[in-house]
Amino acid sequence: MPEPTTTVILHGTAILPDREISDSLVLLQGERIAYAGPFDEGRIPEGARHVDAASLYVLPGLIDTHVHGTHGDDVMLAGVEGLRRICARFPQYGTTAWLPSTISARHPDLLQAVRWCVEARENPTDGAEIAGIHVEGPYINPKRKGAQPEEGIRDPDFDEVGELLQAGEGLIRVVTLAPELPGGLDLIRLLVREGVIASMGHSDASYDQALEGIATGATHATHLFNAMPPLHHRDPGLIAACLNEPEVLAEVIPDGVHLHPQTVRLAIRAKGPDRVALITDAFSATGLPDGEHTLGPHRVVVRGALCILENGTIAGSILTMDRAVRNATEFARVSLVEAVRMASLIPAGVAGCADRKGSLEAGKDADVTLLGPDFTCRATWVRGRPVYAREG
Repeated sequence: MPEPTTTVILHGTAILPDREISDSLVLLQGERIAYAGPFDEGRIPEGARHVDAASLYVLPGLIDTHVHGTHGDDVMLAGVEGLRRICARFPQYGTTAWLPSTISARHPDLLQAVRWCVEARENPTDGAEIAGIHVEGPYINPKRKGAQPEEGIRDPDFDEVGELLQAGEGLIRVVTLAPELPGGLDLIRLLVREGVIASMGHSDASYDQALEGIATGATHATHLFNAMPPLHHRDPGLIAACLNEPEVLAEVIPDGVHLHPQTVRLAIRAKGPDRVALITDAFSATGLPDGEHTLGPHRVVVRGALCILENGTIAGSILTMDRAVRNATEFARVSLVEAVRMASLIPAGVAGCADRKGSLEAGKDADVTLLGPDFTCRATWVRGRPVYAREG
């Protein structure tokens, strides 16, 4: 792993949490950001490495809190070395931290995946940091399983949950569940006591059942609109509850497939950009050619941006976080500052690391990415170490 150095990123458009700075200076000293603000020649230390970012955007490292794999590696199948490969791949998309996300599976298989994540975090590569784990299922409603394997779905089992939390060693940050299941509300209570985010998703909950889940402590919605009852004007259901209640933070997949662009706009306008986390829900086909790929036990056919099972069900995405930022600005007509916040500072809060990641602020980890005018990633640093530079 390369050592961090003193680096000054000059003359780019820096995206801070509340504003853009068109002629900026971002100073990385060791593993931390020392300064991010207007260009000031007096702040440049002697001997620092200079990076000219003119015509580029300078962003905090992007954080993906819902992702199943990339470039042929699947969180549920790849083992520790596969997770390390995923970490190494993500910086080319501007992603510097992520939550490996599991799918519904037999309990021993889930335990194994969680333990792999813990081990991979303890033995990091020079890529994106594993900031936590998102356990998506298995305590979800089979009526809204989406691409989740039905054989892995079941009602809450509190002995299992205890074993998962123990295996996660404090790394499990989010658990997706259906609040209407027998034991669903008790599961929410348990997760809240353990400091884990209870996220409603893959659920057939009515509006009132969703409100009960929220009152019990659920504060998150997994890929809003997807794997939920459709919004209906006489039967508002889970979607309307998540849109209406300010304490709920909503995941949104802005790929133009899971959600129509105007639905992305609706969600962000209804919730506000400080209550939306952009996610990819990407799986192992990301970065690979069209064809047949895998998501857990499923075979998934990828054609362009469309990823489907044999029965036509959408199954994950091949979205990347740099494109998620671009799409949010185009689909929802939000500012770049707002789009970046939904892809960095807001998910940092979900991952429990907003005190050290998610924004260009002095004292935070030197996780920085440069995006071109087309929003493709040009270079990335993780804790001050240069981990990706686009050739040419």
